[in-house]
Amino acid sequence: MSLDNSPKLNVRDVMTTQVITVKENQTTQQAARLLSQYRISGLPVVNDDNVVVGVVTEYDVISKKGQRVRDIMTRAVISVGEDTDLEEVRRILVHERIKRLIVLDRGKLVGIVSRADLVKEVAERWVCHVCGEVTHSEEQPDSCPRCGAGEVFASTELAPPGS
Repeated sequence: MSLDNSPKLNVRDVMTTQVITVKENQTTQQAARLLSQYRISGLPVVNDDNVVVGVVTEYDVISKKGQRVRDIMTRAVISVGEDTDLEEVRRILVHERIKRLIVLDRGKLVGIVSRADLVKEVAERWVCHVCGEVTHSEEQPDSCPRCGAGEVFASTELAPPGS
């Protein structure tokens, strides 16, 4: 996510670290309740050792038959590390046509990064046209916190043109 002077952002900059998980031996209904309650579209599935063994999504709940999460979950988990560049995350999400990536550190679950996280980054990222300072805010800043320039614009791209 870099424009000429702005630093690249990594997964750790945007990921959700308070991840709601489900155990593989929980019922499909329990997984559905978590998805509904937290208004999320997918959950990492962990075993008794807290190792990620799959993902259960809204699609799995409504399209597959099975009483337990292990019966309906998707076992092929695509994951990234905390240092993965957001452009690579964007590429994986688009190419694989998925909504989220599990974030692992030495095999352990440390977060999740979703399409929504990338959309939020684009929506709340402001770049000074003078010095390239990147600011994150829901509202456009009145001026650049680094150089004081009065015109700060939104960055609408995850990567520079031509990258």
